Amino acid sequence: METGLHQSLLDNPSGWIVFDVLFYSMPLLYLLAFKKNVRVASAVAVVMMIVNFIYIQCYTLYPTSSIEGFIAWLLFPFLLMCTELRSFYFILHALRYFFLFFFASAAAWKFVQGGIFSIEQMSGILLFQHKEYLASSPHSWYASFIYWLISHTYISYSLYLAATILELSFAIGFFTKKYDCFLIIASIIFLLTDVFFMRIPYWEVTPFLLTLLFSKYHLPQPTKSLAVS
Repeated sequence: METGLHQSLLDNPSGWIVFDVLFYSMPLLYLLAFKKNVRVASAVAVVMMIVNFIYIQCYTLYPTSSIEGFIAWLLFPFLLMCTELRSFYFILHALRYFFLFFFASAAAWKFVQGGIFSIEQMSGILLFQHKEYLASSPHSWYASFIYWLISHTYISYSLYLAATILELSFAIGFFTKKYDCFLIIASIIFLLTDVFFMRIPYWEVTPFLLTLLFSKYHLPQPTKSLAVS
């Protein structure tokens, strides 16, 4: 924030284009580098991490965005820096544990803050989350639906409780990988319902689903280089 970079970009359309092109071209540059030399690709991944950090920081320094929705862009470059299969394997599983924490901690926070013990919690959240939409489009079907949920506190609370239980279920992943396929389904359900009920898109975290999908594989012995594998 001290650099003022995010502020200077507001009135610099050419800067928007440069940042967007650079940000979205990094995965392609990494792929091209990986096909040539895995160690060059590792260096490109370092550049990607720096570019992603600057881009996402500038994007989320304003109160309309939250950095938590873009955390995959910040962490996955560490996975792409790996040149050996062993380090790739362990970082992949580290990201898996982070994703589990991402959900399980959200459930724990609801208990710590006491929201889970308040029947009116979800009604208040819906009113706060949709207040601009309710004021601008009060006669739309979606506004009517949200008004209905707000006024029926027990129904809205049941959604809050269901979301908490779903988030809490991710804690099982810390003890076993047996149910990772079900956690993938739970993740998708959460993302879809979050968009529908809260109008919050968390699609940027979907790369973490790969950590659950590939968690069933074991590290082969002896370990091989990624360039060979």
